[in-house]
Amino acid sequence: MSTSTSTTPPVNGSGNSAGVEGIADESWASLWESESVVCRWLATLFSTELTSDMLSRYSKGEAAPILELLRHECALEAEVKRLENALGGLTVLASAQLELAADFAELFLVDARTSAPPYASFWNDGERLFQSETAQRMAKRLAQSGFSVTREFNEPADHLAIMLEYLAFRCERLAGLGKGDRSEEFEYTREYLRNELCNWLPAFASRCNQATTASDFYPAIAALTAGYCRQLADNSDRLAS
Repeated sequence: MSTSTSTTPPVNGSGNSAGVEGIADESWASLWESESVVCRWLATLFSTELTSDMLSRYSKGEAAPILELLRHECALEAEVKRLENALGGLTVLASAQLELAADFAELFLVDARTSAPPYASFWNDGERLFQSETAQRMAKRLAQSGFSVTREFNEPADHLAIMLEYLAFRCERLAGLGKGDRSEEFEYTREYLRNELCNWLPAFASRCNQATTASDFYPAIAALTAGYCRQLADNSDRLAS
């Protein structure tokens, strides 16, 4: 993935946003294709524990292109640096893969009173419930869009991995739209970001930060995810103005 692809909406000569329908097709497609790649990458990190192969690939720098994009194009220097430090710190662990698997379980799979459940319902619906109104609303979004979740991933529709994968799906749809056909899809994606992700991710990231873990990897990923969605929403707001 090229780190030269900008995630910032192009502007016209007056310094104002070029607008949803004012961006050249090639630039528009490149913008949303990059966002889709980032969303899908983040989704994989919340869907399951890292394997030894994935850890080996990260140690060889395979995540560098995405991290550079997030650092420079999304202005997430602090969040990216934190993740890089966490990755570097894995080298001092006796068994990094097992330690990270334990952290994943501690944060996302055990008692909700001490963990950070990756479900929007838990954070949104006031009573710390699961599969409540938020999950039902998310399931309706998936069904209406023809978006299906694999049987192997047996989680409710409001699991963060599914929600990020769905955002990647919406970004891919945006990338394929030419001038004159973008506004409705763009507004849907913009509303989804604000009302289904940005409203609870800061609290989720904060809880991850409070947990006791062997590595800072997952708390750093949570902070990066919250920051990325905030930046994408802000950029979308500027584009719509």
